[in-house]
Amino acid sequence: MMTADDTLAPPFPPFEWDDYYWAGAVKLPAWAGQRAWQNGAGAANDTVEIQVNTENDEPGPAMPSQAAAFEYLIARQEEVRDAILHALFASYSDNYLVWREENGYDEAEADEFLPALRQPANLKSLITLTAITIFPTAKGGLSYAGYTFACTWEDEHGLGAMMHGSRVVEIGGGDTAILEWIATKDLEEQA
Repeated sequence: MMTADDTLAPPFPPFEWDDYYWAGAVKLPAWAGQRAWQNGAGAANDTVEIQVNTENDEPGPAMPSQAAAFEYLIARQEEVRDAILHALFASYSDNYLVWREENGYDEAEADEFLPALRQPANLKSLITLTAITIFPTAKGGLSYAGYTFACTWEDEHGLGAMMHGSRVVEIGGGDTAILEWIATKDLEEQA
């Protein structure tokens, strides 16, 4: 059995056990140029925390499907980024005026935190990828992964995306990225 002093084997870089999951950081250049946060939630650079959950939250090796998901998110980061931004853009375009009103923004605040956007790539100035969680739940040899973001319009809960490869399973509040039952439900629906 692995202990907290052990780390994950390749393809993972050195990770450390963090009470409930393996944690480490990787560079994802596709996410460079994001919004910089004054409160320290994320960074404008391309370094992102990766969390690898294990079954029963006990230290143990990653599953082959988790290693495959890690390799996928590295090798196809632009494709994953674009899928998330396109799905988020559709939701944002439908809701940003409502969110402006709900937040009570004046015109200047609304233009800064919830501006009208013309294309998905414009969202990078409003969000910062802060973590990616790779779950044991898998389909076709590839684990599901949750992407957690800080965003200008929801600084308490943030934004989350549950992904299977480059397919967006669900976009929602920050908890969308850490609720494994969303992946399990999708797995059952896709069967």
